[in-house]
Amino acid sequence: MFNKRFFRKSLSMMLLAASIPGLIIGIGIYELAASKMESELQRLHQSQIQQRAENIVDQLAYLELTFSHWAFDTKFDDKLRDLNIAYDYEKVQELYRTLLVMEGTHPLLKRVDLFLDVPRPVLFNKDQFAYLSDSPELLPYESLFSEPKSLFWMHMMHSHQAKANGAETLKLVNKIPGGSSEPFGAIVATINEDKLINLLDTLTPYNEGTTLLMTKDGSWRLSGHDKGNPSGLVAALQQEYTRHSGTSESFLFDYDKTTYSVSYGEMSRLGNTWVYISAAPLTSITAPVLLLSKWIVIISFIGLLLALLMSWFLSKRIYSPVGRLVRLISGDRGEELKDEFDLLEQRWNHMAEESESLRVRLKEQQPLLRDSFFLELVQGYFYSLQENNLRERLRHYGWSTENRQYVVLMFQLSGFANLRGRFSVGDEELVTFAATNIIEELTGMHYEQAVTINFHNFSVGLLLSLPEDHPSHWLEEELDSFAQEAMQTIKRILNMQITIAVSKWTNQVKQISQLFEEARQALVYRDLLDEQQIIKTDRLFKANPQMDAGFPFTLEKEIVHAVRSGQEAEAMELIGQFMIALSGSSPTELTVQQGMLQLLGSIRYAVLQSGMNPVQLFGGVNLFEQLALIKEPEEMRAWLQQKVVDVFIRELTGRQDFHLKQLVEKSILYLREHYMDAISLDSCADKFEVSPFVLSRAFKSVAGINFIDYLTEIRIEHAKSMLRETELKINEVAERVGYQHTYFNRIFKKYEGSTPSQFREMHRS
Repeated sequence: MFNKRFFRKSLSMMLLAASIPGLIIGIGIYELAASKMESELQRLHQSQIQQRAENIVDQLAYLELTFSHWAFDTKFDDKLRDLNIAYDYEKVQELYRTLLVMEGTHPLLKRVDLFLDVPRPVLFNKDQFAYLSDSPELLPYESLFSEPKSLFWMHMMHSHQAKANGAETLKLVNKIPGGSSEPFGAIVATINEDKLINLLDTLTPYNEGTTLLMTKDGSWRLSGHDKGNPSGLVAALQQEYTRHSGTSESFLFDYDKTTYSVSYGEMSRLGNTWVYISAAPLTSITAPVLLLSKWIVIISFIGLLLALLMSWFLSKRIYSPVGRLVRLISGDRGEELKDEFDLLEQRWNHMAEESESLRVRLKEQQPLLRDSFFLELVQGYFYSLQENNLRERLRHYGWSTENRQYVVLMFQLSGFANLRGRFSVGDEELVTFAATNIIEELTGMHYEQAVTINFHNFSVGLLLSLPEDHPSHWLEEELDSFAQEAMQTIKRILNMQITIAVSKWTNQVKQISQLFEEARQALVYRDLLDEQQIIKTDRLFKANPQMDAGFPFTLEKEIVHAVRSGQEAEAMELIGQFMIALSGSSPTELTVQQGMLQLLGSIRYAVLQSGMNPVQLFGGVNLFEQLALIKEPEEMRAWLQQKVVDVFIRELTGRQDFHLKQLVEKSILYLREHYMDAISLDSCADKFEVSPFVLSRAFKSVAGINFIDYLTEIRIEHAKSMLRETELKINEVAERVGYQHTYFNRIFKKYEGSTPSQFREMHRS
């Protein structure tokens, strides 16, 4: 058995790793904080204040720059001098929209007003306008024109109530039109002091302290939110700033038994100088770090205790997969091992040996798999596969398929009875095997892609693959030379007669089985008196015009496959080709009739393979007897279509249609219940575990409409019902039928000829 040495080592290391670093870090921080971190934190605090002050300056500068551009907007040009508020409705509405947009250009803006002094003093905001006829209301705005600058900051009261309370608001004023020597109006932006105060509070990042913004002469000031500061702190800071101004950028200030770190700076705002002052308690800067260091030490000691428990628990959890694996592979083995990984290593080596053994066995079986594939290929068992599938399989077995052409050679051995005791009866397979090896060895010397097939009946097939760009005359000469060499070698070694049938060339893998069949049939036309001969199928008909065309086995297989696939048109076209091939150069009635009887038998066998009873399917009639009575080829073809092919395909399609109808009915029910969801053809196909192609074709066949159009019709009908019977908004209707608002308008108008709004109005009027 194995012991848990690895587990115990891992647990000990985890305990050390979890506790010791925390103790070291806590003690180190605590020792260093008192002597070094206080000064460093003060320096960082000053740097932070400076950076945040620069951010405030940038915010105000951006506001001034943005605001200055509005004075040059064409909406505020000299045309406003002649503004008739009663008649220029569109212009007034445009001013409302512009003021609304201006308010949203910067977060510090609370309100933007437009004051026009001509033709009659009027004040606009985003919602309304008001004529200023009262002198107390008009005087502050009239005084704006006395300022020499066109853009400036000022503090003014904007109502009687504000004046009574003594509350001044900070405003940014821009005379219009921009650049004019005779301005007749002004854009007045009121600053949101709450947001400005929030911006100032960033200069005091702690929960204590205060911030002050004021003009240099002290005529106006704004302080941050109260954070529990002593009363009088702001006034004391203002006096202390006056005493330290110009000496340094920061200083320490004692007030009410608290030491404050004070930072200040100046900013120039449109010709005026503003001063910001930030005061933070010194203890709030350094105390958190000291407290944190102490807590780190305390928590580290507590963590040491928790680490004992958690490390043990986590080690068990982490180790559990290893433990399960060890128990799984160890079984009842009783040998003593050093630790778990010793066992894993031992079993890994064993599995590696097993894997290598399986790899070797697979490699040994690969030639058999390859031979089996080519044997099925030449016998036509891959008719249902597409050309690209066959080429992919050829590439799997190491063949190149791009720009290749194929040719078949059939070798037929004869004269076994004349070997005079060299071979005995029963050695036929041995002779064929020897001939196969000879052909395979010769082929390997001349061609890169070739396969030899032993048919075990004194016949050997050879499939060659050559590049398409080789000249045809060179290929013919090369094949003739190879065939002569093969015949002479087999004659010399086995002392047997040899006949070679050479097929036509093709660049289609699917036609290889047909080439083999043609070459095999050509062998029956060998000359019995010639010991070595080569027959080329493309010249055979020219050399012997009276030869029989033979039975078209390949067409027979294609017809049976088309019938079993339900492809009636293709099957009847192939039957026509089949009858033409039967006629050939000997168009006798007997030849065609016997061939059609053979085809009928093959189709009847396909009916049995499909799980149907031919007697029940065809009504118990003797099909062979009826076909034998028909003499005309065209009548045979029509009878076969009417009595056999149509009946079989109709029954086959009926069985398939039943399942398709069930699928479509389930899909329709699903669409009617979930039309408001995000449904697609793919998602619905996944729901019912079919391919999207099958579902789409079934929907079109059964419902007479494609999937998307049916779903759209359901959604449009529900949308029309909601538009007629509810008060829902158009976008709400769109969402409830599974559309986005903009797309819903387009699709609704496409189907109904009107927009949803027009549809609702027409049906309610």
